Amino acid sequence: MSIPLLDALTEYHKLLDRATRDRGIVVPSFLNFAPGAGEDIESMIWVLTYAIMLHHQESLRGWRKADYKRDVVDQFYGSLSYSGLAVQREHMETRGTNPLAKSPEEWIPDPTQLRWFRQAMTLVAGQHRPSLDGSTRAITFDAFDALCDEFITDK
Repeated sequence: MSIPLLDALTEYHKLLDRATRDRGIVVPSFLNFAPGAGEDIESMIWVLTYAIMLHHQESLRGWRKADYKRDVVDQFYGSLSYSGLAVQREHMETRGTNPLAKSPEEWIPDPTQLRWFRQAMTLVAGQHRPSLDGSTRAITFDAFDALCDEFITDK
């Protein structure tokens, strides 16, 4: 799920929670959310990142596998709340776009997959963080396709 969808779900569930305590609050029967242009593609980026992490986890053995599952996979994908997932995705986005941050190398040790992740996080960040002129850039299919073409091969 994209970060904006997770945020919308969090707000909806907060409203539901308040409505259980205050009968005067009316909760709509639908989520007031319209996905932006690049949000489906952002969701795909999160799915591929999860697959990369699971692949690395399965390559490990013993305590290293258990530590990686606890410290990386469960940290970023094990939250049972929408808000928790959103916070972790924002953390991954921030650290993934910072070339000086070393933590992404611990999450994704394969150099090629790490480069894919950092570029994917740049696409996600462009969709959420306004540039100096206040604009954002939705992730386009062409940008995502180019990213995948660069790193994902049939070999």
